[in-house]
Amino acid sequence: MENLRPRFALIILLAFCALLPFSSRAITLPGDVNNDNQVNITDVTELITLLINGNVTDAATITAADMNGNGQLDIADVTTLINLLINGTPAAVQKTLTVNGVSFTMIAVEGGTFTMGATAEEGNYARRNEYPAHEVTLSGYYIAQTEVTWELWLAVTGGDPSNFDGDLQSPVVDVTLFDCAKFVDKLTELTGKVFRMPTEAEWEFAARGGNGAIRYRYAGSDDIDQVAWYADNSGGTVHAVATKAPNRLGIYDMSGNVLEWCQDWYYIYNEEPQTNPVGPESGYSNVIRGGAWDYNAGACHVTYRVGKDPHEMGPNLGLRMVMNM
Repeated sequence: MENLRPRFALIILLAFCALLPFSSRAITLPGDVNNDNQVNITDVTELITLLINGNVTDAATITAADMNGNGQLDIADVTTLINLLINGTPAAVQKTLTVNGVSFTMIAVEGGTFTMGATAEEGNYARRNEYPAHEVTLSGYYIAQTEVTWELWLAVTGGDPSNFDGDLQSPVVDVTLFDCAKFVDKLTELTGKVFRMPTEAEWEFAARGGNGAIRYRYAGSDDIDQVAWYADNSGGTVHAVATKAPNRLGIYDMSGNVLEWCQDWYYIYNEEPQTNPVGPESGYSNVIRGGAWDYNAGACHVTYRVGKDPHEMGPNLGLRMVMNM
């Protein structure tokens, strides 16, 4: 009798799902359990059926259905998938991975089209290199919930935390773009997932909050003090990650705390629509984004951009990685 309870609960949940007013909605996120290039109520019923029957061994099915990224299928995956469909937001979908005992979370960003560059909410803060605003279409991806911390950096690179005298939850700084490239390559090797540096467009889309987001001046608010550590409130130092409010996707510190490297060579915008832009093939400096603990408010808005020599490092310069879907 005890063993029948989980199956009974799943059957009740399946009956409940049949009554939900879902409509089919094609999205570029995990959850396509039945492999029809859509994520909708049929995927929920398919997932419940898989759980009832048990013994799922197909790797592709497990990857699509493992909504929580813990390597197994369980009732929590059903709950997450239902929440995704009800809320219509990728904030419900995330993957938590662990490397050498240190866990970190990647947030799914649904693919879509947005206006990149300076728009009305930037006001007088917008600079010449943020124009012209232009249409960009992106495929889906995952982005780190926080800037890379010293704890994760040491776990990936093999450093000894006992030799570190700072806050392990503060973002890593004083790293060149080449240091960051080595880090994401090692992370890929350790996890079997494909990590890389974000493109500038991916960075801005995530900072703005993805599809359907309210257009705020900063990443998650028009009130910078809610979401960012910057010159007026940082006390002259970097702070532990995730100690200010996140944006609508649940991503922290995309305004302020530390600047973040992007993979693109710095370039001047044009007004032509683009799909998955990666910047020019060559250049002299790479894009950095996000503002920092020692920057004023005018340099922490979501469209602020500047180029920096990829060999350069500094106490306000770190990174945030993305992961391929």
